[in-house]
Amino acid sequence: MIRTQLNLPIMQLFKSPACAEIGDPDYFFPETKQQEADRLPNLRKICGACIERKECLAYAIKEEIQHGIWGGKTPSERGLPLKRDERRIRNERVIKLRDQGISTDEIARKVGIRVTQIYRIFSDANKARKREDQSNQIQNTKSDASSSLLESQQ
Repeated sequence: MIRTQLNLPIMQLFKSPACAEIGDPDYFFPETKQQEADRLPNLRKICGACIERKECLAYAIKEEIQHGIWGGKTPSERGLPLKRDERRIRNERVIKLRDQGISTDEIARKVGIRVTQIYRIFSDANKARKREDQSNQIQNTKSDASSSLLESQQ
């Protein structure tokens, strides 16, 4: 079942979807990551019991639907690419939460992504930090060499 933000009539895409029994089809389209995280366990139960789950998920992937829970999967779980700015903002938020001492599981819940994605963000951030440190060391070495050369010329 699909419903748009424009309050158009509800379209039934599948023969017997479990979501058709839910009174509010917008429940499958959380507006915030927090709503998604709060609803996801229940949505997964509904989708997990649905005989149309595989077809629903395949449809969302094929059509590259960017919003909502389809076949029990979030957009990020469906492998839909985030825009570069969205990814950067999300990753910065994850790192900020880590720096505040929040657990990996809690970060995943707050941001609405899997723990494995959190670990990947941590790993990428650590690699970027190492590259930055190496670059700074190279710059410092060059600066020291330039200073030594200037001193020896005087």
